[in-house]
Amino acid sequence: MNLKKQFLSMSLITLLMTGFTTVNAQEQNLHDKMLEFRATEAIVWAMPMLNFKHIRDGMEAIGLEKGDIAYNSKIQDWKFQVATANNTTPYITFFYNIEDGPVVIEIPPSADGVGIFGTIMDVWERPVDDVGAAGRDKGNGGKYVLVPEWYQGPLLPNAYTYTQRTNNGIVILRPIIESDSPENLAKAAAFAKKIKVYPLSEASSPTPNRYVDVYGKIIEATPPIDASTYKKLYDVVQEENIECQNLAMMGLLAQIGIKKGEPFNPGAEMQKIYAKAAPQAHQFLLEEYHRYLNQTMYEGTKWKKLVPPGAIETDFSYEFPNYFDYVARGPIYYAVISSVKNYGSATFYIELAETADGEWLDGSKNYKLVVPANVPVKDFWAVTTYDLQTASYQRDIAKSSIDSNQKELKKNKDGSITIYFGPKAPKGKESNWLPTIEGRKFFLLFRFYGPEKGVFDGSWELNDIEKI
Repeated sequence: MNLKKQFLSMSLITLLMTGFTTVNAQEQNLHDKMLEFRATEAIVWAMPMLNFKHIRDGMEAIGLEKGDIAYNSKIQDWKFQVATANNTTPYITFFYNIEDGPVVIEIPPSADGVGIFGTIMDVWERPVDDVGAAGRDKGNGGKYVLVPEWYQGPLLPNAYTYTQRTNNGIVILRPIIESDSPENLAKAAAFAKKIKVYPLSEASSPTPNRYVDVYGKIIEATPPIDASTYKKLYDVVQEENIECQNLAMMGLLAQIGIKKGEPFNPGAEMQKIYAKAAPQAHQFLLEEYHRYLNQTMYEGTKWKKLVPPGAIETDFSYEFPNYFDYVARGPIYYAVISSVKNYGSATFYIELAETADGEWLDGSKNYKLVVPANVPVKDFWAVTTYDLQTASYQRDIAKSSIDSNQKELKKNKDGSITIYFGPKAPKGKESNWLPTIEGRKFFLLFRFYGPEKGVFDGSWELNDIEKI
C-alpha cells in the first residue's frame, strides 16, 4: 500500500471512529435525557400519592400512628406546613389502612354550636365521600365502612359502605364553628374526641383511639421536591395495590429504579438524574397550576378557579372514558391537601399568583387588594397568603389571613375593604395588612364560605391586586 492510500485508509478509520464516538455520545446523552424525562414525569403522576405520603410522614414525625386522631385545639398557624390549609377552622386529620380488612369511621352528629365538614379519601386523594352537614350523613352522624375489593365477609347494618381501590386512606375534616372564641374551640376539640376509627373486626368492642392535640407543633408536610422524593415514592408504591390504569407508569418507574417488591438501590448516575429531574417537576407543577391549567374566574383579571378542568367531572380521579389525565391531576396536589365530593356547596375558592402584567407576587414588594362591598356569601369570606414554592403558610408569619368576621377591619366609604400586602404594614393600616417575606414569592386564596349565586353568575367580581 503506497503512502497516499495508507494515509487515506488511516483518515477513513479516524473519521469512522470519530463518527462512532459522536453517535455513541449522542445516544448516551439521549439515554440520560429520557431517564431524566421519566423521572420528571414520575413525580407529576405520583403527586397526589406523594401528598398523602408527605402529610402522613409529617404526622408520624411528631409521634402519631395509624388510628390516632390529630386535632388542633386552636386555629393552626404557620407551623402546620400543609398545602393551602385555611386558618379559620381547626383541622382534624387521621389515616387508615384496609389491606387486612374493612375499617369503620364513626362521625358524630352535629352538636350545639359545632358541626363538621370534610372528606374521606384514598391514597390518590380521590374522594370516597364527604361527611357531616354538607356530606352523606347530613349532619346526623353515621358509620362509614371502607372495604377492600377482595372482601366477601359481613358488614355493618345501616352503615355507609364503600369499596376502596387502595390500601391507604386519609380523612381531613374541618369543624364548623361560629368563631374562634375559646368556647367554640373547646366545642370543636370535644367534637374531635368523639370521632372513631377502627377495624370492622373490632366493631363489637373497638380499641380506644388516641386523640393528639397538634396545635403549636411543627408539621413538615410539604418537604422540598428533590432527589430524596424518589425514595418516598418507592416506599409508598410498596404499600399499595397497582391499578390497571397505572401499569404503563409502573414500567416507567422501573426504568428509574422503582419496582414493587424489589430493593431501591439507585446508583450515582441515577442519583444525579433524580437531582436534576425533581426540581424540574416541581417547577412544572407550580407553573402549570398557576399559569396554564386553571380557568380564569373573571375576564381580564389574573384570578383563577382553584380546581382545574376535569376535577369535578371525574370526582377528582381524572379518569375519563377514553383516557387518564394524570398530567392535569398532578398540579392540583402541589396546591391542595384535600379533594371533595361535592365542591361548591359549602365553600368555593379562587387563587391569584400574579400581578396584572404577569409577574409573580413578590414578598419584597407592596400590594393592595380592594374587595368590593356585598360579597355574595351566606357566612363569610377570607383571603390568605401562601408561599409559592411550598403552597403552604409563609413560615414565621404571625398573621396570614384576613376574613370578614374580623371586627377590627376598616371599611371604605363605599363598603369595600382594602387589604394590604408587604413586608411592613402601611401606617394606620395594620388591621387590614397581611405580612409577606422579603425574597419569597407568594400567592393568595380567596375563600367564599356559603357561596351565593353572585359568586358564579358574574354579578360580583373581585379586583386584581395592585402594586403600590
